[in-house]
Amino acid sequence: MEAFIEETVGRAAPSRAEEADAARERAEAAREDAEFARQELFAAIDLERLDALAADRADARRVRAQNRRRRAVDASEEVARRLAELTPVLPIPPESMNVILDRVTFIRSFADAGVVIDSNIGSLDSWARYRLSASADAITETGLGRLSFFVLWHNPRTEAVVVNVGPRVVVNAHLSVDADWNGVASWFIAGSEARATVRARTTVWAMWDATVHAIVHDRILASAGATGGFFGGDDSASIAFNEFLPGAGFTVPAQASILIEVEILTEHVTTSGSIELDAESGAFRVEVPHLILTLT
Repeated sequence: MEAFIEETVGRAAPSRAEEADAARERAEAAREDAEFARQELFAAIDLERLDALAADRADARRVRAQNRRRRAVDASEEVARRLAELTPVLPIPPESMNVILDRVTFIRSFADAGVVIDSNIGSLDSWARYRLSASADAITETGLGRLSFFVLWHNPRTEAVVVNVGPRVVVNAHLSVDADWNGVASWFIAGSEARATVRARTTVWAMWDATVHAIVHDRILASAGATGGFFGGDDSASIAFNEFLPGAGFTVPAQASILIEVEILTEHVTTSGSIELDAESGAFRVEVPHLILTLT
């Protein structure tokens, strides 16, 4: 199964970063353009003083952002209690058979897609503490964070069935982005940017054919974005989510197996900036307590 995931699931999201040489060339040209313009303006304007002002204000802005994040961590235990009290309901068609899977098979991330700090697999108690951090300099970089809960299910019947996968997903986390200050350079170049979107996604993989798979549910949980400009910029979003993710039907042949991936996917792009998804500090974590499979 590990080989299947490395060869199939792990390669499902190719990198979308710009071609490195061309990106470096554009970034270097932008820096040269900014420097030429700075030299022309230097005699009339105290550019160093303006850049010092931008740096000072950016430091103060980052302190405020850190304080907001600290408050989110402090509130995480209360958020966890509120989420635990919720009882989401999965709409189930009449005259269908339901199978309850009370634990996942395993939990993992992928290379350059974040780190699983701690995890547990148990009856109605499967969870992970996870952190994703990414940054870039003047060359724009894109990437994906992936925290995945995998469940293997075998169709015991002698005929094909249509399976609707409904995992319960609980997310208590904090998303933050930061775009660097650019000072005087912002007058001449596009500047910095940091953007991220966190999604909950369910994908079903056919174990009998690695080319057959389907995204059966996709939900945006949070987004944050900032541009740098003169002083820099930041943005953040707290995530408090506890719902079933109802999935579209997937046909499973008789005696065949499927691999269900319940994923917290973070799409991000940065230029002279950084992003972070914190699902580890305080009471932050991601849970998939159980799944309901509806068979027709």
